[in-house]
Amino acid sequence: MSQANYQLSLVSLYNNNMITLTTNHHNALSENVGRKVFNRTYLLLNETKSLLLGDATRVDISSSDPPLLGDYSIDVLIVGSQFKLSATRKQFTTWGSNKYVRNFIVSTEYDDPIPNCTMNTTLDDVAHISHTCKTRKFWRSKRAFNALTSSFVNSFGRFKWLRKKKNPAGWICAQRRFVSSFVQVLDLYQQADDMYPDYLIVADDDTYVNMENITDFLLLGPQRLKEVRGGMIEDDNMYVPKPTSPTIYAGCRIRSGEGEEKFWTLPFGGYGIFLSQGALKRMTQPIHCGDDRSSTDRALETTTSAATEYEQAICEKYLHNYSSVQRGRYPFTATLGEEAYFQSGESLHRVFHKYVLDIDYLCIHSDWFFGYIANFLNVSRHVSQKGELPIMSNGKVVERSLFDEDEKAAHISVNRLHTIMSSELGGGKVEGNCPYGHTENKDEGVFRK
Repeated sequence: MSQANYQLSLVSLYNNNMITLTTNHHNALSENVGRKVFNRTYLLLNETKSLLLGDATRVDISSSDPPLLGDYSIDVLIVGSQFKLSATRKQFTTWGSNKYVRNFIVSTEYDDPIPNCTMNTTLDDVAHISHTCKTRKFWRSKRAFNALTSSFVNSFGRFKWLRKKKNPAGWICAQRRFVSSFVQVLDLYQQADDMYPDYLIVADDDTYVNMENITDFLLLGPQRLKEVRGGMIEDDNMYVPKPTSPTIYAGCRIRSGEGEEKFWTLPFGGYGIFLSQGALKRMTQPIHCGDDRSSTDRALETTTSAATEYEQAICEKYLHNYSSVQRGRYPFTATLGEEAYFQSGESLHRVFHKYVLDIDYLCIHSDWFFGYIANFLNVSRHVSQKGELPIMSNGKVVERSLFDEDEKAAHISVNRLHTIMSSELGGGKVEGNCPYGHTENKDEGVFRK
């Protein structure tokens, strides 16, 4: 990789000082974003108690500059290792230097909920955790054994597979770190007075993302479509809605089973997860149940009820107080046992903050967590089967996955995890960018491991 000249800003809030490390004279952190400029930052999560957010990180430039299709912001969360920070800095200076990237946040072992997790976890511990997670007894002890967690029992990493990894203990600890780091970032957004990005990308430290294709697909393409339609198109009628719509995308989606009882979709590890602003806000929205609902209802009584319907569904699921016979059945009733940590008035991200700190073993792969919150907690809207597709910069209309075109997809309530550019593994087919997960040519697809 060529050595890019860059200015690297690390924010250390232990002393509230901005530490600036500069190489050469070229400042790669000032790039045209519509009519604004981002002061891009590389942040170590464990040293960060607030983010540089919103208009405070943008500077007006000459209005004579040709405007782009909008002013957007993307934050990146990389779950990596203190021993591989060079890999994250390469990401930061390549695809992380895209003009839409606002904050580039790196999580390491210092962010593990269990202190010194990697150092203190032995190979015998890894074997014990794997064995425990591959038993139904574990999920029954959490009152969370269902068709979903049964599939997790069958799919959780076998010790034979784990011991072949370079660092089996590191892998075990990283699964919990993914979830805890994600909720920590949500904490920072919640404290920042509504300064959410348009999208948050969550990825590994060896993931490459073609940001030009991603921004065209998620941001510019949908805006072009609205402009072509004269603004007369609702988000519900778009396959890729605007960022304020609650949507979670998998860089490559795995699909298994058919019908409500056996169907599930999950992100395929290494391709990244993309959460819209609307999805991030759902995760941080307080959930009021029972008598505590009145204040929220009054505040929202003049609005359309998407937020309150979502709130009511979470209350029914977590309190086991179902409004219909259908809701008293799987898949609506499926949880990971996190309802034991829920109190009325709390948001989902606070529930999972307590869950990931307290649960003895996190018996899910980190990618499964994002599939779970998308499909079973309705943090993501349903995949729009007939929605119009965005227009890309080359004038082409992107494709949808073959499954999303199928009539059956519209009738599965847990079909809520979206896919980037029809990228899916399922039904014996490999579609979209999934084949390029291990290619050396980053121009072939959107992602590279």
